[in-house]
Amino acid sequence: MKHRFLITLICLFAFTISWAKSSEDTWQFGIKTSGSYDKVSIRNGGKSKLGYKLGFLAEKHLLYMIYFQPSVQYSQKSYEYSIRNGFHEITTYNSLEIDASLLLKFGDDRLNRGMFFSITPYISRGISVNSNRTNINPNSPEYNQTITSKEFDYINKKDGGFKLGIGYDFNKHFEIAANYTFGFNKINNTTNYKWRGFNLHLVYFF
Repeated sequence: MKHRFLITLICLFAFTISWAKSSEDTWQFGIKTSGSYDKVSIRNGGKSKLGYKLGFLAEKHLLYMIYFQPSVQYSQKSYEYSIRNGFHEITTYNSLEIDASLLLKFGDDRLNRGMFFSITPYISRGISVNSNRTNINPNSPEYNQTITSKEFDYINKKDGGFKLGIGYDFNKHFEIAANYTFGFNKINNTTNYKWRGFNLHLVYFF
C-alpha cells in the first residue's frame, strides 16, 4: 500500500504542475527500450538473469531543473536461486510496468544535453509466468523431479517499488540511463524475497 500511495502522490503532483504550465512547455513523446539484470533479495544461492523491457514514454518540464517522465512498458524478467538440499528454481515473469520518474537535470537547455539523476516509483502487474522448481534433496523420493507451473498460484501478480538512477541526454532525441530496482512486494507467498536488479535503457524522443 505504501508504494501505491507514493506513486499516486508523485503523479498527482507532476500532473498538477504540468497542467499549470501547459502553455509554457509541451509534452515530448518517445519509445523506451531496456535491458535488465535481475535477481531476488537473497544473500546466498541466488543468480542474476537477463531480461528486457519495451514501451512508450512521455516527458515534461515541471519546475526549475525537475522533469516528469512517465512510461508504460512490457517487461520480462527472471530469477534463479537454490536452497541446499531443498530445491532449485528458475522463474520468468512477464508483466506490464508503469513508471513515474522525476528527473533532476544538469545541462544546457539550449542544446538539450547534460547529466541527470532520477527517482522512479513503479507498479507492475503480471501477465504470465513460467516457473520450474527442481527437487535437489538427495534423500527425497522426488529427487531430481521438476514441477513446472504457469499459473500465479503462489507467485504474486503485483509488484511495486522504486528505482534510483543516473543518465545523460545527448540531444533532444536521444537519452541513455542506468538505474537499480528496489522491489517492495514479496515475489511469492512462501518466501520474503523481493525483486532487485540493474537496468540500462535507451530512449528516443520523436
